[in-house]
Amino acid sequence: MDKSTQIYAATAATLGAFGLGTVLAWTSPGLPSMRKDSDDFRDISTGTESWIGAILCAGAFFSAPVVGVLMDTIGRKPTMMILSLPFLLGWLLMGFATNLAMMLVGRFITGFCGGGFSLVAPVYIAETAQPEIRGALGSGFQLMVVLGIFVVNVLGKLADFQWISFICGVIPLAFLVAILFVQESPRYLLMKKKEAEANKALSWFRRKTSSQKVEEELSIIQAGVTEALTNKAKLSDLKLPFNLRPALIMFALMFFQQLSGINAVIFYTSTIFSDAGSDMDPLDSAIIVNGMQIVATLAAVFLVDRLGRKILLTGSAATMCVSLVLLGLFFLLKEKNKADSIGWLPLASLIIYISAFSMGFGPLPWMMLGELLPAKSKGLVATMATMFNWFLSFIVTKFYSDLLAEVGAPACYWGFAAVCAVGIAFVIIFVPETKGKTLDEIQEHFGAPPVLPIGEDARK
Repeated sequence: MDKSTQIYAATAATLGAFGLGTVLAWTSPGLPSMRKDSDDFRDISTGTESWIGAILCAGAFFSAPVVGVLMDTIGRKPTMMILSLPFLLGWLLMGFATNLAMMLVGRFITGFCGGGFSLVAPVYIAETAQPEIRGALGSGFQLMVVLGIFVVNVLGKLADFQWISFICGVIPLAFLVAILFVQESPRYLLMKKKEAEANKALSWFRRKTSSQKVEEELSIIQAGVTEALTNKAKLSDLKLPFNLRPALIMFALMFFQQLSGINAVIFYTSTIFSDAGSDMDPLDSAIIVNGMQIVATLAAVFLVDRLGRKILLTGSAATMCVSLVLLGLFFLLKEKNKADSIGWLPLASLIIYISAFSMGFGPLPWMMLGELLPAKSKGLVATMATMFNWFLSFIVTKFYSDLLAEVGAPACYWGFAAVCAVGIAFVIIFVPETKGKTLDEIQEHFGAPPVLPIGEDARK
């Protein structure tokens, strides 16, 4: 079957993820440039820098309930289109910033929009992709995030923070053009009782010239939507085991993703190399690390539907754990002036760490957000899980510098490693394999009643 339209739609949706990557990475070249190239920000304190880094997470946190309502009210596609315009505004504010208030507002807005994409894009992709390529297309979200990170670090070698901001502002405009040519999610259209439009959309995604060729799949989707609409989601529904189990798994995956320390590493990659006393230019080191991150994330796109989610998550957590232990060991030896012969270790450790993250705990929790959650409570739980993720991201980003000063680098990185170790056990024991399964088959794994096509005898 020709899957080109599904690939195009996923690529268009994940341009928003590219934009999120540019927001996440901006502080790595942006903060040093502000101190060096701008009289307005030359004397900013470490505490102020931590707020510039962390406030985007606060923006993303507050976007989750807004975007959660919008995507179920006006649709997945219009919600993504609406996010693109303030995204551009945020970058312009940062580019023209002459004071801290303008910079913080710009960072908050870009965080709000980037965080909004982290909720709506995975849901859109999960609802439009076929099971055999859903994992690869879902992993494309993280691939675009790391491409955005890489591009910003390269721009840091060529431009100051203002021009980086202006160039990044082009991304929301490119997304707005690309998304115009895709169809709305058939599942959403059926939720709004637009059967003819849903049939047309599904035919477009499946590249079918006749609507009759998608009727069976559409009837299965309709059955799930009908059940979800008949029994509206309430918080009390989470008491039911087949709703509670996937919700708790999603919260746990978000916990392990953020408490592995990834945003502390991404936001302060250049600073980590400076602290390590590396002979290599910190921004060059960051570019090398991000380049390897792209390779690893691309590998995950091809492996996720071959090896499965469970093995990639387990291997990811185990490898991150080892690399963080080694990074902490380097800083311990450096404190004792015994690290001269292993100056290569921080770069090697971070390459391994980010590569492992990018093959497992980077893309898969976001992808599984669209897979694990039942249709009835997907909007509610996805919103809560996304807010939880960004809350943890804010805590890690805002207080990473304080934690580093309080307990020292070795204890800091070993703490992140301990979280990864617990994550290994959690994945092995509790996370189900979803490779190749339909969304309804995944729900049956958790004990939900099977969903039969409309018109089929439910007693069969």
